[in-house]
Amino acid sequence: MRAVKLRNEVMSGNRSECGEQETKVLSAGVHVVSRFFSNAKLEQMADSFNRLGYLKIEQAISPDQLTRFREAVDRHWKDFPQDWIALSESFCEGTNVLPHTSDFDEFIENPKTLDVIRAIIGENTTFEEFAIMLRNPTGNLNEVKGWHRDLIRDYSRRKEIDAVSLMVYLSDVSETDHCFAIVPETHDRLIDVNPKDIPADAGVDLIGPAGTGILFHARAIHNARLKQNSTQRRTLQAYFSGRLDQRTNEWTQIPPRLYEKKDPSLPPHFYSKWNVTNILDGVGRRPADMDPTLPISEVIKEVQRRGRVQLQS
Repeated sequence: MRAVKLRNEVMSGNRSECGEQETKVLSAGVHVVSRFFSNAKLEQMADSFNRLGYLKIEQAISPDQLTRFREAVDRHWKDFPQDWIALSESFCEGTNVLPHTSDFDEFIENPKTLDVIRAIIGENTTFEEFAIMLRNPTGNLNEVKGWHRDLIRDYSRRKEIDAVSLMVYLSDVSETDHCFAIVPETHDRLIDVNPKDIPADAGVDLIGPAGTGILFHARAIHNARLKQNSTQRRTLQAYFSGRLDQRTNEWTQIPPRLYEKKDPSLPPHFYSKWNVTNILDGVGRRPADMDPTLPISEVIKEVQRRGRVQLQS
């Protein structure tokens, strides 16, 4: 009976927006003066995020920003090949990008998306990590890690996950393209759902034109839904949290140009964790039993491999 109920819960949002449910607010937001959204709209967006665990933002970046980011990705691919890690046949990630270029600073600080993030997290909003992600066409539709929560793969530690991720599509994502899929409310009301129990075709596919933004709670169960005839999908992704004493990731270095910045428009502690060494014990930290001289690219591959094993165990 429980299995049938669980399947009905997670399938109820399949391919469409999920109905709203009454849940507690996970984060205490702050009053934000935004030039993009009214106070009422910001409150509505934060409430929707807190209920569902995700929020879709139309035109999260401007057409000019989209052009600049596309060109910046091309430059970084060419100029810094050592920053790119092939994690699967179709999936490639650009890591520790920020020390080499300022091209993506405006993505992290983008006022339109940061206004919403501050409304969700509050005045202690801090930047955590940044990456570029490329998902190439593939005929192997089963290569993805499957349904999972971010940061920590250990199901018993799911309540320790408390961060918000921003993903922005740099390419058009149609119904026939690889897309981001999420199971609504698994960050809160359905927090006890185990990713292993979720049918492959469950969840909500989030599609949209280039420039579409997706905010999601890192504790919400999600996946990459691969499509047979997809074009290449390009995304920029950043994480934010309200913790001042711990980082989610040690792969993203925050350079001096950011942590020395004096900008009153940013949250007061935004880049304050540039020297925080307390890293969340999860997929963003080098395991203690690993060779300390191993290159970051190899460390990340091994950490991701161990994470997949944890998901399957």
